[in-house]
Amino acid sequence: MKRLAVLLLNCLIVALFNSGIANAQLREVAQIDTVARSVYTDNLDNVYLLSDRDELLKYNAEGKLKWRYSNNRFGKLYSVDVSDPLRVVLFYADFQQVVVLNNNLNEITSYSFAKNSNLLVSAVASGNNNSLWIFDRTANALIKLSSNFIEEVRSANLFQLFDEVGDAKKMAASDQYVFLQQKNAGVLQFDRFGGYLRELPIDSLSDFNITSNVIAYLKGNDLVKYHPTTFESSKQKLPLPLPIRQVAVGNKLIAVLTEKAVFLLSDN
Repeated sequence: MKRLAVLLLNCLIVALFNSGIANAQLREVAQIDTVARSVYTDNLDNVYLLSDRDELLKYNAEGKLKWRYSNNRFGKLYSVDVSDPLRVVLFYADFQQVVVLNNNLNEITSYSFAKNSNLLVSAVASGNNNSLWIFDRTANALIKLSSNFIEEVRSANLFQLFDEVGDAKKMAASDQYVFLQQKNAGVLQFDRFGGYLRELPIDSLSDFNITSNVIAYLKGNDLVKYHPTTFESSKQKLPLPLPIRQVAVGNKLIAVLTEKAVFLLSDN
């Protein structure tokens, strides 16, 4: 009986310790007084804001503006991927155009998917080794392109898996996985070869981002982190009043977008 009591006490201590980690007090380290429609962070804790005029602004972890980029040749900027801080990937869906920037937000290269009449790309994600993952609506499949925009990997037609033709709202890739957020549906998880694994038990997301193979997203006033390998999740209260429009998680920094400013938070 005494051994059982000790065991229960140890379990309680571990549970309280883990709870303390998940609910560590966040503090504000900087505030960016800029109106933006989207916020992103990379693994070096740089912060990127996308303005209503489709200008991309890059700030350091202290909230100081470092670089800016704008391009009015390709219409509305549909998505920004900063998972590789040395290779920022921009996608202009209306013109089927991808533009790649360096860490100073200068153009490295660009490519038009319209060159291939068989492609109709609705989502783009940065992959490893300077590759790109795209979702092709025509083939209803994920495709991995090399740094030279040559096809390397293609998934099965998703119609074969779900008996319906879907479309992508967002894509994100880590070293091991590719995640596809469907329009009006959930998030699908694939392996690095495009093989379908599962549909994650999270839905109704307006946005999400990937940090160290962990999916982070906003739910009410909470930052939720979901581990697609262990299927565990944790919540952390954001010490800011509603409404919060978006949250982006970096290495040690959390960027929270509100209607009039971006707050940079840390638990260190």
